[in-house]
Amino acid sequence: MNHIPIQPSFTSHPGLNNEKIRSLVNHIPGAIYRCRGDKFITLEFFSDEIEKLTGYPVNYFMQNTKDGYSKLVYADDRDAFTELIRCAIADKIKYEIEYRIVTKNGELKWVFESGKGNYDEDEKVVFVDGCIFDITRCKQAEAALAITKDEVRRLALVARNTTNAVMITDSEENIIWINESYTRISGYTLEEIAGKKIGYSLDGPGGDPDIRQKVHKLLDNKQPYKDELMSFHKNGNPIWVEVDCQPMRDEQGKYLGYMAIETDITQRKQILKEQEELLQRLSLATGSAAIGIFEMDFANKQVIWDDRMYEIYGCKKEEGLNLFKVFNKAIHPEEQAMITKIIEESRAQKKDINGIVYRIIIPDGRIRYIESHAIIKKSESGLIDSLIGTNRDITDAVLAQEKLKAQNKVLRDIAFIQSHEVRRPLANILGVLEILQNSGALKGLELFDHLIESAKELDVQIRAIVTKANEMDDEVFR
Repeated sequence: MNHIPIQPSFTSHPGLNNEKIRSLVNHIPGAIYRCRGDKFITLEFFSDEIEKLTGYPVNYFMQNTKDGYSKLVYADDRDAFTELIRCAIADKIKYEIEYRIVTKNGELKWVFESGKGNYDEDEKVVFVDGCIFDITRCKQAEAALAITKDEVRRLALVARNTTNAVMITDSEENIIWINESYTRISGYTLEEIAGKKIGYSLDGPGGDPDIRQKVHKLLDNKQPYKDELMSFHKNGNPIWVEVDCQPMRDEQGKYLGYMAIETDITQRKQILKEQEELLQRLSLATGSAAIGIFEMDFANKQVIWDDRMYEIYGCKKEEGLNLFKVFNKAIHPEEQAMITKIIEESRAQKKDINGIVYRIIIPDGRIRYIESHAIIKKSESGLIDSLIGTNRDITDAVLAQEKLKAQNKVLRDIAFIQSHEVRRPLANILGVLEILQNSGALKGLELFDHLIESAKELDVQIRAIVTKANEMDDEVFR
């Protein structure tokens, strides 16, 4: 079909003429047309709005009255467009259709067209009047809305099926939606807390006022926060949750409210508490031996120390202190590689750590020697998830050994002096005595015999001292 608009005839109204009609039609935000009722549906009129819609002036269509407009219809839509209008005219019904056109500059636009034939007394079509409107923005909005709805459906599906609690508020921080996991963790249904302010569960008895103040300050300033908090179940029991609360904004940056995701970590906190209590009991048992107890959790990257460990590593016990970093920083640079290798081998080969000795540098710069023992702890799946062990400060013992080694060296030096410096003059004396004895000049003198005997005895004693010194084993000091 050649879709060609024509000039409408409204001259039947006594107060209007063609110019007034044209002026009125040209103010309509859509292209108004009239076509003849011939087989080509030849164009007779197009309002000026057609140029804004297609980029082509009215004159272009008036010079191409049979197919000027139909050529602009997008190829994939053209057959359906032609068939629908021809059938509507034949059936003497109004037609409405949405389709695409290609404008003069190559832009693809969506349009909505509506029209109806006008017939004579013999039911023969005389002319066709209609209008065409640009609906491109509406189509784009529909497409964007469809995508948004699809995303919302997916997010809602995720939120409903996640084991984490999910809460959404409006721009006044009033709760408007929660998922089933939130009800399971907190005990509250949406009907019970709808309209309450986010953070309501922090207000229970025993709640930390500093935490409440911190959270409300962040909320007031529309800032995100992530922390571990003690909340309260509907039945009043305390529960620990890890909260990740993020403000939501639209594409223009307008604040929409908060979305909070909460993970129940009550069991984890209870396990940590039990571990700390166990460490405290072990600390009492090992306190007299000045042994520190630790647990290194690889899965959660957490380290637990008893009080003695803090003393050994020369740091204060402070909340939030990253003990992984404290430990790694304290290891002497020359022994970092060794410690890393031992820990890796322990995890890979599932071997305990028995009696390794290494140096640490405490914050004041002093060097300490540490003796460590550790056993591996496996998860239910058999993976190594932590090491539990002891540290003992053996600095005094090591220094004492070094001192003994130094003293041992002194003894060896003395033995060397005795064996070389003292025995040399003694050897001279023995040589003179031997000469005199062989000459017979002093033969029979009791004093001379006593002198020889004493010199030989002194030589025996010196040799014995040297032998003892050389037999000393300092392997235990190495």
